[in-house]
Amino acid sequence: MKLIDSRAPFPGRFHSHGDRGGSDPMDNKNVAHETSDIYMPAILWSAAIVAATCIGTGILILFLFKAFETRAEARDPKLSPLAVPATKMPETTNASPEFGGAPEPRLLTSEPTYLRNQRQQWEQQLRGYGWVDQSAGVARIPIDKAKELVKDRGLPVRPDPVTDPRLGTHAPAYGESSSGRTVTKK
Repeated sequence: MKLIDSRAPFPGRFHSHGDRGGSDPMDNKNVAHETSDIYMPAILWSAAIVAATCIGTGILILFLFKAFETRAEARDPKLSPLAVPATKMPETTNASPEFGGAPEPRLLTSEPTYLRNQRQQWEQQLRGYGWVDQSAGVARIPIDKAKELVKDRGLPVRPDPVTDPRLGTHAPAYGESSSGRTVTKK
Protein backbone atom coordinates (compact mmCIF):
# COMPACT_ATOMS: atom_id res chain seq x y z
CA MET A 1 0.00 0.00 0.00
CA LYS A 2 1.44 3.38 -1.05
CA LEU A 3 0.72 6.39 1.10
CA ILE A 4 0.55 9.86 -0.44
CA ASP A 5 1.33 12.80 1.75
CA SER A 6 -0.72 15.76 0.53
CA ARG A 7 1.38 18.18 2.58
CA ALA A 8 4.58 17.29 0.69
CA PRO A 9 5.80 19.71 -2.01
CA PHE A 10 5.66 16.95 -4.63
CA PRO A 11 2.71 14.67 -3.82
CA GLY A 12 3.05 11.09 -4.92
CA ARG A 13 6.83 11.08 -4.83
CA PHE A 14 7.20 9.83 -1.26
CA HIS A 15 6.15 6.56 0.31
CA SER A 16 6.13 5.27 3.84
CA HIS A 17 7.97 2.40 5.44
CA GLY A 18 4.75 1.35 7.08
CA ASP A 19 3.56 -1.00 4.32
CA ARG A 20 5.92 -3.82 5.32
CA GLY A 21 3.48 -5.20 7.80
CA GLY A 22 4.44 -6.36 11.25
CA SER A 23 4.75 -4.41 14.40
CA ASP A 24 8.22 -2.99 14.29
CA PRO A 25 8.76 -0.48 17.13
CA MET A 26 11.25 1.46 14.94
CA ASP A 27 8.71 1.87 12.15
CA ASN A 28 7.01 5.25 11.99
CA LYS A 29 4.20 5.61 9.48
CA ASN A 30 4.50 9.40 9.44
CA VAL A 31 8.09 9.33 8.11
CA ALA A 32 8.61 9.01 4.34
CA HIS A 33 11.65 9.03 2.05
CA GLU A 34 12.30 10.40 -1.42
CA THR A 35 11.95 7.96 -4.32
CA SER A 36 13.94 9.98 -6.87
CA ASP A 37 17.16 11.98 -6.54
CA ILE A 38 16.40 15.34 -8.17
CA TYR A 39 13.66 16.98 -10.17
CA MET A 40 15.33 17.39 -13.59
CA PRO A 41 12.89 19.80 -15.25
CA ALA A 42 13.53 22.41 -12.52
CA ILE A 43 17.32 22.02 -12.89
CA LEU A 44 17.16 22.32 -16.69
CA TRP A 45 14.92 25.39 -16.55
CA SER A 46 17.29 27.03 -14.02
CA ALA A 47 20.31 26.33 -16.25
CA ALA A 48 18.47 27.70 -19.30
CA ILE A 49 17.53 30.89 -17.46
CA VAL A 50 21.12 31.43 -16.24
CA ALA A 51 22.53 30.83 -19.75
CA ALA A 52 19.99 33.18 -21.36
CA THR A 53 20.77 35.87 -18.77
CA CYS A 54 24.53 35.58 -19.42
CA ILE A 55 24.13 35.68 -23.20
CA GLY A 56 21.69 38.59 -23.01
CA THR A 57 24.00 40.53 -20.71
CA GLY A 58 26.95 39.93 -23.04
CA ILE A 59 25.01 41.17 -26.07
CA LEU A 60 23.81 44.23 -24.13
CA ILE A 61 27.39 45.06 -23.11
CA LEU A 62 28.61 44.75 -26.72
CA PHE A 63 25.94 47.22 -27.89
CA LEU A 64 26.77 49.60 -25.03
CA PHE A 65 30.49 49.55 -25.81
CA LYS A 66 29.80 50.17 -29.49
CA ALA A 67 27.55 53.13 -28.58
CA PHE A 68 30.14 54.56 -26.18
CA GLU A 69 32.92 54.23 -28.79
CA THR A 70 30.79 56.01 -31.41
CA ARG A 71 30.00 58.86 -28.99
CA ALA A 72 33.65 59.17 -27.96
CA GLU A 73 34.86 59.34 -31.58
CA ALA A 74 32.26 62.02 -32.37
CA ARG A 75 33.41 64.16 -29.43
CA ASP A 76 37.17 63.80 -30.12
CA PRO A 77 38.78 67.13 -31.01
CA LYS A 78 40.23 67.40 -34.50
CA LEU A 79 44.03 67.49 -34.54
CA SER A 80 45.93 70.31 -36.16
CA PRO A 81 47.64 69.42 -39.46
CA LEU A 82 50.85 70.74 -37.85
CA ALA A 83 50.69 68.20 -35.02
CA VAL A 84 53.25 65.41 -34.79
CA PRO A 85 51.88 62.28 -36.48
CA ALA A 86 50.93 59.41 -34.24
CA THR A 87 53.43 56.60 -33.72
CA LYS A 88 52.72 53.51 -35.75
CA MET A 89 52.42 50.35 -33.71
CA PRO A 90 54.88 47.65 -34.86
CA GLU A 91 53.34 44.53 -36.38
CA THR A 92 55.48 42.24 -34.21
CA THR A 93 57.94 42.77 -31.40
CA ASN A 94 60.44 40.23 -32.73
CA ALA A 95 62.59 42.75 -34.62
CA SER A 96 62.94 45.39 -31.92
CA PRO A 97 62.16 45.20 -28.22
CA GLU A 98 61.07 48.87 -28.24
CA PHE A 99 57.77 50.39 -29.26
CA GLY A 100 57.91 51.86 -32.78
CA GLY A 101 59.53 55.24 -33.34
CA ALA A 102 58.21 56.94 -30.23
CA PRO A 103 60.39 59.62 -28.63
CA GLU A 104 62.40 58.84 -25.52
CA PRO A 105 61.73 57.18 -23.14
CA ARG A 106 60.54 54.29 -25.28
CA LEU A 107 58.13 51.64 -24.11
CA LEU A 108 59.66 48.16 -23.96
CA THR A 109 57.45 45.57 -25.62
CA SER A 110 59.82 42.63 -25.13
CA GLU A 111 61.96 42.88 -22.02
CA PRO A 112 63.75 39.52 -22.54
CA THR A 113 64.83 40.56 -26.07
CA TYR A 114 66.02 43.94 -24.80
CA LEU A 115 67.98 42.32 -21.96
CA ARG A 116 69.58 39.79 -24.34
CA ASN A 117 70.64 42.61 -26.73
CA GLN A 118 71.97 44.70 -23.83
CA ARG A 119 74.04 41.78 -22.49
CA GLN A 120 75.49 41.12 -25.96
CA GLN A 121 76.49 44.79 -26.19
CA TRP A 122 78.16 44.68 -22.76
CA GLU A 123 79.94 41.43 -23.65
CA GLN A 124 81.21 43.01 -26.86
CA GLN A 125 82.53 46.01 -24.88
CA LEU A 126 84.29 43.71 -22.39
CA ARG A 127 85.81 41.42 -25.01
CA GLY A 128 86.49 43.81 -27.92
CA TYR A 129 88.56 46.82 -28.93
CA GLY A 130 87.10 50.29 -29.44
CA TRP A 131 87.41 54.00 -28.78
CA VAL A 132 86.23 55.59 -25.57
CA ASP A 133 87.33 59.09 -26.70
CA GLN A 134 89.12 59.10 -30.04
CA SER A 135 90.04 62.80 -29.91
CA ALA A 136 91.81 62.31 -26.55
CA GLY A 137 93.36 59.00 -27.65
CA VAL A 138 91.54 56.89 -25.03
CA ALA A 139 90.85 53.37 -26.26
CA ARG A 140 89.16 50.30 -24.85
CA ILE A 141 90.89 46.89 -24.86
CA PRO A 142 89.56 43.44 -23.94
CA ILE A 143 89.48 42.76 -20.22
CA ASP A 144 91.70 39.66 -20.49
CA LYS A 145 94.38 41.66 -22.35
CA ALA A 146 94.16 44.43 -19.71
CA LYS A 147 94.73 41.88 -16.92
CA GLU A 148 97.82 40.53 -18.70
CA LEU A 149 99.22 44.06 -19.16
CA VAL A 150 98.71 44.84 -15.46
CA LYS A 151 100.40 41.58 -14.52
CA ASP A 152 103.39 42.21 -16.85
CA ARG A 153 103.86 45.96 -16.32
CA GLY A 154 102.46 46.37 -12.83
CA LEU A 155 100.36 49.25 -11.58
CA PRO A 156 101.70 52.80 -11.76
CA VAL A 157 102.98 54.24 -8.48
CA ARG A 158 103.74 57.76 -7.33
CA PRO A 159 107.37 58.74 -7.68
CA ASP A 160 107.62 60.25 -4.22
CA PRO A 161 105.12 58.63 -1.85
CA VAL A 162 103.98 60.96 0.91
CA THR A 163 103.14 58.96 3.96
CA ASP A 164 102.64 59.69 7.60
CA PRO A 165 105.25 57.90 9.77
CA ARG A 166 102.47 56.83 12.10
CA LEU A 167 100.41 55.35 9.23
CA GLY A 168 100.17 51.60 9.48
CA THR A 169 101.63 51.38 12.98
CA HIS A 170 99.98 50.29 16.17
CA ALA A 171 100.71 53.62 17.86
CA PRO A 172 97.87 55.05 19.92
CA ALA A 173 95.85 57.91 18.53
CA TYR A 174 96.88 61.39 19.51
CA GLY A 175 94.53 64.20 20.33
CA GLU A 176 91.23 64.17 22.13
CA SER A 177 89.19 61.10 22.90
CA SER A 178 85.45 60.95 22.55
CA SER A 179 84.98 61.55 26.28
CA GLY A 180 86.76 64.90 26.12
CA ARG A 181 89.96 63.98 27.91
CA THR A 182 93.27 64.49 26.22
CA VAL A 183 95.35 61.47 25.20
CA THR A 184 99.05 62.20 25.74
CA LYS A 185 102.04 60.67 24.03
CA LYS A 186 103.84 57.98 26.05
